[in-house]
Parts: sequence; structure tokens; C-alpha cells
Amino acid sequence: MPVFDPLNSDYATQLFATIGEKLYLNSEVADVHFVFESNDDNERVPAHKAHLMTGSDVYAKMFSGSWKEMDTVKVGDVSAAAFKEFLQFFYFGQVKLTMENVAAVMNLGEMYNVTECLTVCTKFLKNNLNDDNVCRNYGLAILFNQDDLKQSCETVIGLNTNAVLKSTGFLSCDQKVLVEILRLNWLSCTEIELFEACMYWVKATVEEGDLTKELMQVKLGDSLYGIRFGSMSFEEFGALMPAYGHLFVGNELVDIIQMITNKEFQAAMFNGNREKRSDSNPWETNEWFYCNRLLSTYKVIKPYFIKNLETTKFSSNEPFLLIGFTIQYIKIYRDGKYTKCEEVSTEITIVEMSVPYDSKKEVVMYNGEAKLTSNEFPLSTPLLIRPGFLYEIRLKQNPPENCAIGLPLKSEVQMNDVITIQFHDDPLIPDDISPTNLIYRLHFNKIGK
Repeated sequence: MPVFDPLNSDYATQLFATIGEKLYLNSEVADVHFVFESNDDNERVPAHKAHLMTGSDVYAKMFSGSWKEMDTVKVGDVSAAAFKEFLQFFYFGQVKLTMENVAAVMNLGEMYNVTECLTVCTKFLKNNLNDDNVCRNYGLAILFNQDDLKQSCETVIGLNTNAVLKSTGFLSCDQKVLVEILRLNWLSCTEIELFEACMYWVKATVEEGDLTKELMQVKLGDSLYGIRFGSMSFEEFGALMPAYGHLFVGNELVDIIQMITNKEFQAAMFNGNREKRSDSNPWETNEWFYCNRLLSTYKVIKPYFIKNLETTKFSSNEPFLLIGFTIQYIKIYRDGKYTKCEEVSTEITIVEMSVPYDSKKEVVMYNGEAKLTSNEFPLSTPLLIRPGFLYEIRLKQNPPENCAIGLPLKSEVQMNDVITIQFHDDPLIPDDISPTNLIYRLHFNKIGK
């Protein structure tokens, strides 16, 4: 039993959390039970009206009106497991969510006007975005009007378009999600790949049968006209004809050919945008920021000599996009002095690692080459950094003798009230407790709002 200090500003929070832990799913003092008839055992989930009425104006109205004397409430269209996750918002300061039930929890949060529920669920989904679930989460963002999550999903879809289009999540997504994807101005795929993905999506919606004009019309509706056929070359569109030519009626073919051959032609039905989505650059307008690790700008007396392989390992509590990094200026250290170093070539590899580390689950995200004397290294493609993973930047080189750095760095950087970047396994400066590293600054782009 924790000891409470009334003078502590966290006293009320501690007290509430302890009471909540004792009452959550406690049937001994419950004054209402929710019954789930869809379960074979008719599971009864205990709760407490006072907690529910305090956290939801909908429950407050229910239990002060005609349901005031009711001690049993029948629940349909939701599982007992999902409802238990939802009840956490009335009892705990921090909740534990699952991907399996989060959609149902969001629906309950909206139904019973628990604003914090949607906020927490949105953050949970944002922190766990990947190629397989992004379409599902995009659908939830649209359904519950969550702009931050929507923008985050659009970023992931744009970054990893081909992987997303080949995922089972895309093949099972709702038509509304497909329509929104077709409206995006930036995708890292060709228009042909996008069109073929739509065709695979149509096929996946039926168990068997050929792809026909009628089937495509039923499943896609007017979404087909969102394809930018005008951005294709005549040769590219011609390559689609053997497999998909039967899906277009005469007038549609005429319009597409005119869009391709005549840049001034305005089609009545088709998207007239002729810009290639892959040519757009959304990073110019995104909010960017630096993670600066410098503890001091003064080099220490004893330097750190660069090895053939230098690594920077880091993790974050929030998702963001890594767009580059900055290294310390490398010098030649002799006789207690730093002098200019010649150009040193390096191979860059960036990997995502599971926690706890498993070499079989290590994913190579980036490969490139650069010069260590360049100082700043912009990445050709932004990388999605996710909470719950470790990331390692590996720099492989053959440095000259006595090639060194000497600036002490922080092991943890608090970016703002929300984002914390933790660095792991840094080498130590000789005879010093301060860590150092070849990379002292990471460059980020914000994801979502």
C-alpha cells in the first residue's frame, strides 16, 4: 500500500490510481453489470455507476434517468474484451490498448462522449503504424474524423506506397480508404502500379470470377476516374491494354488517348491532373527540427579515435521521420593538437531493430555513400522512426591514422514536452565519463500534426 503525502502535488493522482486499481472489474462492490449475450457464457462485466457518470455525460444522463435503478445492462455489437479495455478510461490514469480491440474502443468512446478515449486511441494507432495496418488505421481516422492520424497515415502510405499496395491490409480495406488514397498528390509509385493495385483490390473483394467491366464498376464506382491516366506515356498505357483493355468502353479509351497525346485536352470524367505523384515533394512544407546532442562545444583533451565501423543507436517515444544527420568535424590528432583531416569515404547503413534485439528481425531501411568531411548527410528518402524499436546508423570507413573526434554528447535529449530521444551504447571518451559519437545531430520531419 503506497504512502500518500498530502503536500505532494501528485497526491490526488496517486489516490485516484490506487482506488481505480482496486475497483476495476471488482464485482464485490459493483452496482451495475454489463451483460454480453453474444458470448456463450453470457459474461457479466462489473462496473460502478459513480465512475461511469463522472467520466461520461452520456452515462450520467442514463444512470440518473430511467436507468437509475437498473443494475444490469445488456450490450450488443461489441465484445466483452473490448468493453473492458474501454472501461479502463474510467479507472486508470494510463490504459493498455490492443490492435484487436482499438476500433471498438474508439467507437465506444465516441458513443459515450469520452473525449480522452479518442485522443489516446489515436496516439496508440499513430505510434504503431506500419505497412500492413496503415490502411485500416486510415479508415479509422476517416471514420472518427481524426486529422492527425489521417495525416500520419498519408505519410506512411506515401513513403512506402508499393509495400502498402501489396499488403493484405490494402486488399481488405474499405472503398472509402481506396478513394482517399487515389486523391493523394504524393505517392512513391507509378500510376501504372497504382492502377494495377486497384485491379487486385477489386479481385480480392470477390471469391472467384473474372475481372469484368461490371464488377469493376460495382466495386470502384467513380473511383476509377481518380487514376491519372494523363500522367502516363502512350507506351505505358498501351502496356496495360492486353490485360485490362476490356475494362474500358469506347468513349473512355478515346478520352484517355486524348489526355495522353494532347496536354490541353480536358476530359469530362477522368482526373485531368497530369503530374506524376512521385514527383511531388511534401517535405518542403513539413515541420522539421533537430535533435542536438552537444554537451559542450569544446573538444576534450583526450580524443576518441574513429574506428572502421562507427554506430549510432537511438530510440524515440514518439513517431517521426528521419531525414538526415550531422557528424562532428573529424580531425587528425597529434601531439595534443587537432589538424585538418583528408577526405574520408563512408558507407551508410540504417537498420530497424526489434526490442529485445533479434538479428533475424533486423530490417535494413537505407543504404548509401558519403564523405565524412561533408558534415551534413541528407537522406534521399525519409525514414519512419517508430516507438518500441531501436534504430542504428552504421558508418563503415577506412580512416587515416589518428583520425579523431572529441566533443562530449548527451545520452538523452528532451526535444519538447512530448518527444524524448534516447541514445544507446555510445563509446566513452578516454578517461572521461562523457559519451561521444561520430553523429551528434539527427534531422527530423514531423509526422502528422
